[in-house]
Amino acid sequence: MLLKEIMQKRVITISPDATIRDAAKKMKDYRIGYLLITNGESIKGCITDRDLVLWLATGKEPDSTRIESIMQANIVTATPDTDVYDASKIMARKKIRRLPIVENSRLLGLVSVSDLASVIEEEVDNFLHVEEAYQL
Repeated sequence: MLLKEIMQKRVITISPDATIRDAAKKMKDYRIGYLLITNGESIKGCITDRDLVLWLATGKEPDSTRIESIMQANIVTATPDTDVYDASKIMARKKIRRLPIVENSRLLGLVSVSDLASVIEEEVDNFLHVEEAYQL
């Protein structure tokens, strides 16, 4: 199965010049813990709820600090035609929980560990049922 078959197509993003408070509010409003920072359709970075908590613990002002100053800039991505097993290996190796799906530098979607887990569980179940049939 390919990522384009399971990816979330509605991805919540934020501009690099948004403030820390803007990011926190957006995460709260959409009930998410991860934002991609984009400039148009191009990914510039990402930020997690954990990043925000760690930054806020420094006591700095969330209304005057821009997201681009604390975002993670080195983003691991995959293409829509990446196999789910290859994606799971990439995510495990890089220790990431979300994988943006990009084609020609354009953001198309997002796959999370939970998206992959349900597909892999189904594939394993199917495999085990086939194995049972051969043992009869």
